[in-house]
Amino acid sequence: MNIANLRKRVFFALWAAPLGWWVVNSKLSLLSFLPGAITSKYSIHVYPANVLAVILIFWAASEYIGMLRRLYPKHGFWLIYIWLGYQTLAYFAPDNLLTWNKDTYILLILVALEAVVWGKHTGRWKRASLLFSGTSFLIIALFSMLDFYDEPFRKIFPAQYAHSMLSQLGVVFVVGSIFLCDSAAFFAGSLFGKHHFSSISPKKTVEGGIAGLVVSTITVGIGWYFFADDKYPLILGIILGLLTGLFAQIGDLLVSLIKRYFHVKDTSNLIPGHGGILDRFDSVFFAAPIINLYVIIINRVIQ
Repeated sequence: MNIANLRKRVFFALWAAPLGWWVVNSKLSLLSFLPGAITSKYSIHVYPANVLAVILIFWAASEYIGMLRRLYPKHGFWLIYIWLGYQTLAYFAPDNLLTWNKDTYILLILVALEAVVWGKHTGRWKRASLLFSGTSFLIIALFSMLDFYDEPFRKIFPAQYAHSMLSQLGVVFVVGSIFLCDSAAFFAGSLFGKHHFSSISPKKTVEGGIAGLVVSTITVGIGWYFFADDKYPLILGIILGLLTGLFAQIGDLLVSLIKRYFHVKDTSNLIPGHGGILDRFDSVFFAAPIINLYVIIINRVIQ
């Protein structure tokens, strides 16, 4: 085990964990300056957690573009910031102007424009595919994280302590299970791992993967038992914990595959001991959509 790297990780956790707790649970609306009639009529609220999710995605986009630049120095990749910005505003707007398929079409146009204008003699189809797939993944991750503060997730985990730093315990346990899954897999793999299971990331071990699944399942199960609505049985929480742990680790492998493709060790050096936003939050980005898909399905079944 790399002791220097471990110290950096521990130091990061010491300040990031309490800050993250405040951000996740804070009910401070950042649009409180608007007239009350507007916010009440359209239910427009932007909380610190919403802002953090947007910042993470835009930073991750900059890291992804940084990797693309290694292959394509001449580019117009900045065009996706326009699209991501519009999507973010549209999410919080009271009335969306376009449907999802029209939004996807606009992204296709921007990607094609970038490839045609800047992509001469560079393999336009490949660069367009990389830009489109990466941007699509990031916007799906963003919307999925934002949906933790809306239905149907709120139906399962209603806010029980609306005026305290305990207002979003469902989000705390579900998202926290992703980070605990990563930590458990890291420590168990470092200490006991003997059976490597992926050439994508040689340090990943079967022992670490199992430890991550167990910890994520227990964490979500505890949160579900104490804070989920009584009409949702515990077995559903256990299944969600298993899905969360599984997809969190798949997301980690996915980003490892992307980094290997671009021949980089870390997406950036922003976070000591972890690397960049994509290195640290890859599991959250990939697990958040399956969490929301799961809660949509069970809410359709359990009315």
